[in-house]
Amino acid sequence: MKKLLCLLLALAVLLSLSAPAFAADTTAEFTDSSAIHNYTEVLMLVDLGLISGYSDGSFRPDSSITRAEVAKLITLLSTAEPVADGASVFSDAVGNWAERYIRYCTDKGIIGGDGNGHFRPQEDVTAQELAKMLMIAVGRGNSGYTGAGWADRVDRDAEQLGIYRGLTSAYDQPITRDDACLLIYNAMQCSAVTGKDASGKLVYALDELMNPKTYLEFRFSLVRYTGVMTGNECADLTTAGGKLEPGMTKLAGHKEFAVSSVPELLGRTVDVYVKNGKVVGLPCALVSEVCHTFSSVQEMKKTLSDAGYQMTADTQYYLNFDPADAGVLEKLPEHVRIVVIDRTGDQRVDMVLIVGCEAATVTSLDPLTAEKAGQRAAVEPYSSSDVFTLGEEVWYSEIRGAGYISAK
Repeated sequence: MKKLLCLLLALAVLLSLSAPAFAADTTAEFTDSSAIHNYTEVLMLVDLGLISGYSDGSFRPDSSITRAEVAKLITLLSTAEPVADGASVFSDAVGNWAERYIRYCTDKGIIGGDGNGHFRPQEDVTAQELAKMLMIAVGRGNSGYTGAGWADRVDRDAEQLGIYRGLTSAYDQPITRDDACLLIYNAMQCSAVTGKDASGKLVYALDELMNPKTYLEFRFSLVRYTGVMTGNECADLTTAGGKLEPGMTKLAGHKEFAVSSVPELLGRTVDVYVKNGKVVGLPCALVSEVCHTFSSVQEMKKTLSDAGYQMTADTQYYLNFDPADAGVLEKLPEHVRIVVIDRTGDQRVDMVLIVGCEAATVTSLDPLTAEKAGQRAAVEPYSSSDVFTLGEEVWYSEIRGAGYISAK
């Protein structure tokens, strides 16, 4: 939840100069955390020690990010001990605060100049440029990202690898700090590459079960747990009317983890990353899982029928996170959020989660407050990516005595 987003406010620059500090306790909240769309991704980078905020406590999610700042971030993403040989090859990088990082990225072939001996450290970075750097940094890029048509080749590979997943802005436009964190997180979800074999095929880092490790696991020595989220401080799918203690999350087949999570993730297959017994970042839903959200049974049935989906005897049903049966679809509240999950992509519905909603209006952003039926109450976001504005019309859901709002 947004109240849990933390950062170390020691420096006014974009990136922390310190070594990674995992899930630090002596931290404070971003003053503008409610404006961050890619909340889970930002928090992961904060917990890894890759980014921090400004001296005034803000993150400034809508601000652009410069080439010098990206050079430092890519360097820290690549190694904890950057070493660059030789002097700077760019005249405008000499004496720049990021010269060390620019030299490292240049040596590794991650970042180039403008062809005229200039790096342009203060210029903004586009999504395409960042995607190119990230793919090379995590070992998934190639030498074809230069010359005519480089942007098209970057876009093709970035889309295939999922680097652009969730990005709504144009690829060729300057990217915001918020969206930069999204692309970096997506890149870290790629399988870690350790080299190439004799035939030129990529060689991947494997875990004890011979499954490919993500770059995030490999580079930062994290342990990844994957499973269906069955409970958190909002509700518990395994116990009617139940919920876990505050700050706890449960995955099927695993122990409870000391981390908060939002109602939106209940029933979803998620990844939880752990370092030295502590959770790093927040649980994140698997993008490979098929998940659809509907506002009515009619809409759900038509869409699923047109796409060839089937309900089976094994399909699980929940109403307000309490177990139900298929008959629940015939007697729903007037306004609902219906989430349909297909875990394996076999077009068989594994789970249907239904949550009742009421119309409400946002009356305060700090603390987050909404008014429904003439009464105001403190609320939490239903999704970590929800960003609200004062006076916005939203949906209100009450779960286990607590209120949550989501965008209409």
